[in-house]
Amino acid sequence: MDLTVMPAGAATGAMNWLLVTAAGVTLFSLVLAWLGSLIIYGKIAALRKVFPATHNIIRCHVDYLIMASLLGLVYFSCLHLGIALPTAVIVILCIGVIYNPIGFLFQAIDPNFGKSDSVAGRAVVLLGFLPATIGFGYAMIAILGRLL
Repeated sequence: MDLTVMPAGAATGAMNWLLVTAAGVTLFSLVLAWLGSLIIYGKIAALRKVFPATHNIIRCHVDYLIMASLLGLVYFSCLHLGIALPTAVIVILCIGVIYNPIGFLFQAIDPNFGKSDSVAGRAVVLLGFLPATIGFGYAMIAILGRLL
């Protein structure tokens, strides 16, 4: 694993995409929170018809906030420790953060989305977790490598 050292306080353009992604998913999460609130508390029937499994909107909202927080942790930890993550890892991580929670939104629309009785169907769903796992895993190993 190549742990390129960057001067403390100097973030690369690629590293900034961690914060761009975190900001984007946080804004999307706020939209989801309002959407869920309008369905649950505003009793807007038309939205309830589009999103019959409203609890999954809330799950998606929370998952995006968790992902955004973890991206912030990775960004500021790497900045503090002088770690420059490879661009490929940053891209994989950002894709994973955007992709991972979106299944909850699809399940809010169709509660059976992603539920498969076939091995292939379940494998496809599980493979969707890989980008976030690889990205966060690499970043945490890099951080631990620098600290230990």
